[in-house]
Amino acid sequence: MEAEFGSHDWRDRKVRDYLLLLLRFAVTREATDQVAALALAEQLDSLGIGWKRAKPSFFVKTSIEVSNAVLAVRDGENNSVLRRHLARIDDPRLRRAFRAAVGLNDPSEVQEKSAQAKGRNDPGLWKGLATK
Repeated sequence: MEAEFGSHDWRDRKVRDYLLLLLRFAVTREATDQVAALALAEQLDSLGIGWKRAKPSFFVKTSIEVSNAVLAVRDGENNSVLRRHLARIDDPRLRRAFRAAVGLNDPSEVQEKSAQAKGRNDPGLWKGLATK
């Protein structure tokens, strides 16, 4: 049972390393970082498999989709590939870092800012306060 737990920890670390490599690529937009993420994706897809698969599996396909989306992202653009990737990241710090790297807004932050802005523009906001 202990060896199985250790193996699970190893896989978790590898997935975290993979997510960090995708974050690094999102920050640098460097081809070498993209290749590093893709190489680890291939390794993750091949875990437990004795042969190379003919077509890309989850991690390779995700790496390609996320990399293409990172390169195509524009400020304010609603990008479903990046949002789907963000939803898969369990670590809140890593999720925030990736969101910032690709320039996506946190929907809860947008709602909060919108509510704050509405409060500032409310004509009744200052009603009842003493004037000088």
